[in-house]
Amino acid sequence: MCTVMTSSNQWLASLRTSILSLLAVVIAVAAGLYFFTDFASRSAAVSEANVESDDHAGHDHPDDRHEGHDHEGHDETNSLELSEQARANLRLRTEPIIVGPYTKYVEIPGMVTEWPGKTHISITSPLTGVINAIHVSRGELIQSGAPMFRLRLTHQDLVETQENFLLQLGQLDVENREIQRLSAIANSGAVSGKTRLAREYERERLLAGIRAAKQSMLLHGLTEQQIESIERDRTLIRELVVRAPWVEEDNSLHHEALSRATDRMAGNPDARIASMQPPPLDDHGHTHIDAEFVVSELDVRRGESVTAGQQISQISDFAQLLIEGQAYQRDAKLLRQAADTHAEVQAIMNGADGETELLDGLNVVYIGNKVEAESRSLAFYVGLENEIERDETRNQKRYVSWRFKPGQRLTLRLPVSRMENAIVVPKDAVAEEGLNRFVFIENGDHFDRVPVEVMARDSINVAIRNDGQVWPGQRIAVRGAHQLQMEMKNRGGGAIDPHAGHNH
Repeated sequence: MCTVMTSSNQWLASLRTSILSLLAVVIAVAAGLYFFTDFASRSAAVSEANVESDDHAGHDHPDDRHEGHDHEGHDETNSLELSEQARANLRLRTEPIIVGPYTKYVEIPGMVTEWPGKTHISITSPLTGVINAIHVSRGELIQSGAPMFRLRLTHQDLVETQENFLLQLGQLDVENREIQRLSAIANSGAVSGKTRLAREYERERLLAGIRAAKQSMLLHGLTEQQIESIERDRTLIRELVVRAPWVEEDNSLHHEALSRATDRMAGNPDARIASMQPPPLDDHGHTHIDAEFVVSELDVRRGESVTAGQQISQISDFAQLLIEGQAYQRDAKLLRQAADTHAEVQAIMNGADGETELLDGLNVVYIGNKVEAESRSLAFYVGLENEIERDETRNQKRYVSWRFKPGQRLTLRLPVSRMENAIVVPKDAVAEEGLNRFVFIENGDHFDRVPVEVMARDSINVAIRNDGQVWPGQRIAVRGAHQLQMEMKNRGGGAIDPHAGHNH
């Protein structure tokens, strides 16, 4: 009996446990259905609201896009917001859009060169001697007439010329005194006129010899001051100062010459020839120019023996240089046209920081007459005005650095054609994606990407069709367009849709 009652109690306890478990399951299922239904209804409401807000997405109003309203009318898929730090990292720069002409150019490699026969001047030793002093330094800027070297003379011919000059001066003094004595007693009849005439002829012969000796010493390199010193002190010149030459208007060098002052030594033995260092005009009426030169080469040392005609230095004037271009044969006609019409040629020089520098207003000076056999190129030359970019004085010596230097590489641009009514922007302002081309318009703190049609381009500028996609006065990112395009692509999470940027 007891066994039956124990089994009955166990069965009731098991039934109670099962019922409680079933109730717990039913309650959990009911609660899950309630929360799921509520979440679905709220999600549907949110989706419906998003659909309503997206009805106008991607349809920018023209006035909003072109007048620069800060955040209204943006198509977020074609708009990029940049922080100040991002702008600084990109070195982003904007400029207003301008409509104007676009000139198409042919680009030709070139190099800065010296102007033959004009840039460099050789300084040679006028006589045989020994270099006693060097008054200039390599790289120094000197002026015309500045002393460069002091030369101790060992030239036998010059020594003999000076000796003969002094001898003739002494003989001339004797003749002048004799003529004066004969003139004083001529009226007494003690001396015939024939004797006096003979003395005058002898004086003329001596004067001719003295003039010839002066010319010879000038040709040897002595200055008129030195010749006057020999004549005044009756001593030989032992040293010679070599100076920077004077330059005439026709770019020729000035050489010392006797003045046109009348030689009155016959009537006045103390008369001296006027100095001409430097003369304002030479015998041909040319004006002398106070030129400046850079000592580009020093070929001797102190104590070195040099011979007459030996180059001892080179000075250079880099104020005017040439750009040598190497045109292809197919560009020969275009080159002749540019030279005949005096068309303005441009040059591009790449800076150390990667920036390009554009030089305009250049002209073709002349075209070569030889086509290189190996490269099949035709050389032509463009004039280049130079300027000093650095000027420094050390130890009372002036050193300069010119902006353009022979050997620098650049690119010449010959004009080909011209188109009007184009939007001209720098090449870095246009981004490429497949067949599409984009520019980025500044719109507050955003940049809106706008598709454009490129009509022509070169290494500097791009010509965009003026079709209303962008408007004059809008500010455009003129550099960093490629980086902006890549950032927009990365934010999109993949490849850009081929129709991106085209609002419907």
